[in-house]
Amino acid sequence: MPTVFPPPTFLKRVRFFLNLLWMNNFVRFYLFVRRLYRVGYYKDPPTFTLTISQHKLPSYWAPSTVEVYLPKSYPTSTSSSTIPSPSSKRYPLFFTLHGGGFNVGHPVLDSEFNRYISDAASCVVVALAYRKTPYSQWPVQVNDLTALVTEVLKDERISHIYDPSKVAIGGFSAGGNLSTALSIQPELKNKIHTIVPIYPVLDFTMTTQEKLASRPENAPPDVLRHMGDFFSFGYIPAGTDRENPSLSPLFAKAEDLPDNIYLVGCEYDMLNIDSRKFYEKFGKIKNNLVFDEVKDVRHGFTHQSVERMDPKVNEKLNRITFDLYDRLAIWLINVWENGKKEIDVSTHGAGDTELGDDIVIL
Repeated sequence: MPTVFPPPTFLKRVRFFLNLLWMNNFVRFYLFVRRLYRVGYYKDPPTFTLTISQHKLPSYWAPSTVEVYLPKSYPTSTSSSTIPSPSSKRYPLFFTLHGGGFNVGHPVLDSEFNRYISDAASCVVVALAYRKTPYSQWPVQVNDLTALVTEVLKDERISHIYDPSKVAIGGFSAGGNLSTALSIQPELKNKIHTIVPIYPVLDFTMTTQEKLASRPENAPPDVLRHMGDFFSFGYIPAGTDRENPSLSPLFAKAEDLPDNIYLVGCEYDMLNIDSRKFYEKFGKIKNNLVFDEVKDVRHGFTHQSVERMDPKVNEKLNRITFDLYDRLAIWLINVWENGKKEIDVSTHGAGDTELGDDIVIL
């Protein structure tokens, strides 16, 4: 029987809509000002950008420009305005999707991760954008991105630099949801071989309060506690069956998911229950599913604004974040180059005992 939530009251709908509208436009303005005055807009700019013809996408409004990061090992010097020349080696390809509750965000916010993972795993990273709420709702984002990824994969301007047998997709939070949903789309079947959902939302059949109640008793206030309801309201049309796998990937069939999955959760995150349920369901079926649960951190710890933090907390978060990125890079290299089915946990945080209790691999 379909899982359908009753609509919020009229006053709640008005409040949720205004919250979404305010957040979306505030972040747009914030990023516009940063770009206008060149104030830390890109921590690490892409190597070049690639624009897909708009007529190949489902709508004129669908984002059509992707940001491409070539690894430092790539043998050419490529400017931001040129397409790379052919290489004797074809590189793995990793699509990334930013988070933001399906309401805010831009690939620029993942530029540090995109550059780091491109160099550390020696892969081509392609950062994708998607339409936001409250202007667009599911399944618009899934349909747009499916078409965009399909076109990028066959685009002659980039097809000569990547290995089609080594294609991955991943993302943070909402981007983790979308990357997992894209991997099960029929159009991308057998084209995406690896997914990397990082603290994703994978199950929309639980309420915000139910997810909050699943956290440890000593957990600090959840960063999503006041936003979960209106983010869901903005993304999910009224009357939608929330067990649809393209919306809640927890309900996907095992045979539809890629074989290689690196799933990241946060101990104090209300969405960690999604990752745990996903791991419990598919962990014994998928031989190469790793659940990396990061201890003592909250949702979005990799993208925290750190200016107001205690310097020691800032330093610890940075170290935990890049330790995670290093583990992910090692795992990707093993999948792409050696075909190994496990990650060498002995390399995590080598020589650093302070972080030993903060990281756990399940």
